[in-house]
Order: sequence, then C-alpha cells, then structure tokens
Amino acid sequence: MPATKKMVARGRVKPLLAVLLLIGLVVGLTGCRAFFRQAPIALLTVTVPADDHEVPVKVTVDISGSEDPDGTIISYEIDFGDGSPIVTGTDVTAAISHTYMVAGTFTIILTVTDNDSRIGRDAVTVIIGPGMVNFASDRGGTFGIWRMEGDGSGLVVVRDDPAVHELFPNLVRGTRDRIVYAAEDGTHWNIRSMMAVDGLHDRPLTAKPASNQIQPSWSYDGTKIAFASNAAQTPSSTTWSIYAMHADGTNQIQLITQTPSWAPVFSPVNDDLIFVSSVRLDGSPAVGGSAIFKRTAAGLFSMLDDSVGRDGDASPALAGLIPLLDLPYGAGISTPAWNLDGTKIAFSTDRDAGVINIYVMSADGTGAQTLEAYVHARVVPPFPAGTITTGDHEFAPHWLEDGSGLAFARQVGAVINLYTVSFRTGEVRQIITTGRNVTPAQR
Repeated sequence: MPATKKMVARGRVKPLLAVLLLIGLVVGLTGCRAFFRQAPIALLTVTVPADDHEVPVKVTVDISGSEDPDGTIISYEIDFGDGSPIVTGTDVTAAISHTYMVAGTFTIILTVTDNDSRIGRDAVTVIIGPGMVNFASDRGGTFGIWRMEGDGSGLVVVRDDPAVHELFPNLVRGTRDRIVYAAEDGTHWNIRSMMAVDGLHDRPLTAKPASNQIQPSWSYDGTKIAFASNAAQTPSSTTWSIYAMHADGTNQIQLITQTPSWAPVFSPVNDDLIFVSSVRLDGSPAVGGSAIFKRTAAGLFSMLDDSVGRDGDASPALAGLIPLLDLPYGAGISTPAWNLDGTKIAFSTDRDAGVINIYVMSADGTGAQTLEAYVHARVVPPFPAGTITTGDHEFAPHWLEDGSGLAFARQVGAVINLYTVSFRTGEVRQIITTGRNVTPAQR
C-alpha cells in the first residue's frame, strides 16, 4: 500500500513539471520574440528618363513596396552612390528624387529598419552619361550639326548635308529626344526638327519659300518654339521679327512686332523671352547698333542692355554665311544665353574697342561684367588675367548643363573653335580644332 501511494505521488509530479516548463518556455519566447520575427523587406524601384542619360539626370525612386511582414518599418536610408548626403525618412510612400551632376556608374542602396531593429536592403545600379555639347561646324564643307562630350571627346555627326547649311541647334531642356535647327536650301532658311539627336526623323516645321526663318529656341516645357523671321513683309533686312509656334510647327504667330528683332531665347524656367533689336522701345536706334530686350510671359517689355557696342549678337563676319542669312546690317549670329536657373544672362558684345567679348549680367539687366570678371569672383585662388577676355573675338556663349562652366566660340586669326571655361578653376580649354565651329548648344 505505501508503495502504491508513492508511485501515485510521483505520477502527479510529472504533469505539473511539464506545465511549469511550458509556462517558462512561453515566457521565454515572449521575451525573445524578436529572435523569431522576420526582417523587413526592402524594395527599390528607380526610374531614369528613357530619353535622358546625360548629366544632369533626375531619377525618381519608389520604395513604397517595402514592407515588414510581422511589424512596421520605422525608418529608411537611401545612398545614391555619388557622394551626396544620404537621404533619410520614415514614410516609405514619400516621393523621392535625385539629380546626378556627374557621369558614372552608381549603385543606389536602400536600407529599411523595422520596429525590432532588424534591417532589409535592396540595390539598383544606374549609368549616367556625360553631358554632350551640340554645335554647328563646317568641317564637312558646309555647316552641319555635330555633338561631342564637354571635354571634346566622342565627336559624332548629327546631321550634315553636304549640299546645304544647318545651323543654330537647340534642344528641349530635360530631354534628348527633340532638336530643332535652321537649314537652308540654297535660297532661303527654314526651321526643321529631329525626334532624336541621331539625324533621323527629320521634318520641316516652317515652309516659307521667300524668306528666312532662323535661330529657333525651345520654351522651357518643350511646347513652343520661338524663331526669327523676315517674312512679315517682302523679305528684307528691315522686317526681321520674332515668331512663335507650337512644337509641331502649327499656330505660327508673330510674337513681337518690334522690328527689326532677332536672336530670341526662351527662359529655362518660364515663358520669358530675351531677344536682340536695333531699335529701342521708344523707336530710337540702339546706341551701339543692337541692344538686348526682354518680353515677360505676361507680355511686358523692357530693355536689359544697350552700350556703345553691339550687344547680344556680336560675332565675326563669317564669310559666305552672314550674307546668306540676310540679317540686318551689322548683325551677327551670336545669341544671348540664360544660365540654368534663369537668373543670369551671358551675351557677346563689341563694346571693348571693337573686340568681341562675352559679358554676364543679372536677368534684370543689372551688374554687367566681363565673363573673366564673373569667373574670377568665383575661383580661388585667382587665375591669370587675360585668359578669358582676350584680344581675340569670343562670342556665342552657352552655359554647360551641369553648371560647371560656359562654352563659347573664339576666333583666333581666321580660325573659329569652341572653348570651355571652368567656374571651379578658371581653366580655359579648347575642345575642338577642325573647321569653323560655332553656336554651341546643349539642351
């Protein structure tokens, strides 16, 4: 009998011990639940513009697909791989974008962290190409459209018909799929466009048989094109005026009746337009032969600059080209140029004893100074004087799209080539050597 009771007592201990062990296990697992929970899932989607792989390139990032299966994502970090500050946040549904200002291959890394301090990662590689300079050159016998990298490498022809001239290339800002230019057929000029910078899908936008249409300029949003035309009356050098049309060439209207006027350039940020005219707003002649004017998007006019020299269009008399264009007496092929944010304007002028130099002024016409003075104020240490504003003719300015400097044409003797000046170092670099090279333009 005692033996039986002892066995029963032992039998009762085992279930109790099992219960106690189970309770301890549950408590332990509850206290260490993170050990058994899942890490968050990072999902990174990067969109690069299909028609724009040249700096600067704006990419958009979507991380909204990131999730934590058994918790919440409390923070994220994005490293764009180009040395820029890491982007952080807490809302994975937020819109995120980044602009690459240098060319290269970059790995974008997304790191997400959940409420258990676990992390998840995803990565995408993007390739950003160098900025290309588009320009006109007669290296093929007649002027044609060419392009190359900003250092002069990678030279390729866009369009160069040996029977005619092509001049004044202009690209839509933020894209690489549309280029407009002026082309002549032996007797007159008209505006044409290409749907890509490969010379293909070329078509006319204007078809005026007895006049010249030149110097096209895209609006900031790519919906309109301004151009100069002498078609208002019987074509002559006294009837030049500014016209505008839709991107497909329709709805051509005379935008500016101040005549003669030419060299229109749309602002990169709105529908403001600058142009050159030999007549002031009150009808009196410009002091030095030509002056720079602005037409705001609201249709208000103002004069920005009028010195003792030609302002805005000064360029050497290109043999065989200026007469063919039938421009007003003394006018050149140079046009003013806005900087990237529309706050500055670069232009050519021969106010310095007849030597053509490039000046920079604010968008309201104040503070005009030589390009050399403009760069000198931004470069440390100072660079030698006389390397930018020289005794040679400098004209046709164009701001490099990555913000690093300015491209321009320089005539040395009878030779015209393209140069760049760095806003970081003040270095002036010749980037092309063959033929006469003019009207540099990017997008």
